[in-house]
Formats: sequence, C-alpha cells, structure tokens
Amino acid sequence: MYELMLVTKTSGSADFIAEVEKALKNANATDLKVDNLGKKLLAYPIKKQTEADFTVFLFNVEGSAIANLTSVLRLEQENLLRYLLTVQKIRKPSKKKFAAKKEDVIVKEEKVRPKVTVVTKKVTKESKTTIDKRPTTKVEKVKRIKKVVNKRK
Repeated sequence: MYELMLVTKTSGSADFIAEVEKALKNANATDLKVDNLGKKLLAYPIKKQTEADFTVFLFNVEGSAIANLTSVLRLEQENLLRYLLTVQKIRKPSKKKFAAKKEDVIVKEEKVRPKVTVVTKKVTKESKTTIDKRPTTKVEKVKRIKKVVNKRK
C-alpha cells in the first residue's frame, strides 16, 4: 500500500491530479483512493506561492511501476510544488497479543486502589529540642560541632 501526497498550485491543479490518476490506472494500481484535502495556506512560500491544494492518493501497485510514477512527477514543473511518496505498512494485531491485552484490562479493573495515601508523621521531643537549639551565630555552630566530635571520641 502506497500513499502519495501532492502539493499543487491552486490554478490548474485539477488537470494535473487527473493526469496523475490516469498514470496510476495505466500502472495497474488497485484500491485507488483519492482524497482532496483542499486549499491551504503554506507555512512559507514555495515557488512564490502562498496557497496550495493538497491531495492524497492511496493505492496498491507493484514496485516496478513506482519508478515510472516518480519520473512523471519529477518532469512536472508547472503545477507541482512538492510530493511525498511513502509505503504504508498495514499491521494486523495478532490474536495472542490482543487476547493478552484484554486479560490485562480485566485484571487492572479488578485491582482498584485508592489514589490518595495518607502518611502521618509523629513528632518526638528530641526533634523539637534540636529545632529549638539551632545555633544562630558562628561561635555557637563551632561549639556544637566540637560537642559532637567529643561525643564520638
């Protein structure tokens, strides 16, 4: 599955989009979907244009046809401002992973815990005394450090 995004000038973009669609049909593209996103302002001017038409093509095609499509896009200089061709990978979730996710959801729903926990803190007399006896001057700090050092010895 490929995705082609075209940024075209607002004047004459319908003809160019029809030309690209015809080139895709000639390349045997299947599941062709065209989504015209409309006219939008550009963040910065491109080839002196401040507005552009955005169009997205989704299609399946063989890899050899992509070279022809890109050559058609590169040769178009008048109407085409920018293009981006990307490969879209379609990933299907496996049944095992999907089943495991359902079980996880069920388990998570059963284990509902309160979101708020309350922590109580007991204040002891020792902590109050140390708060009250904080040294305020440098001399008191030095005396306190000396007492602690003497106690350790």
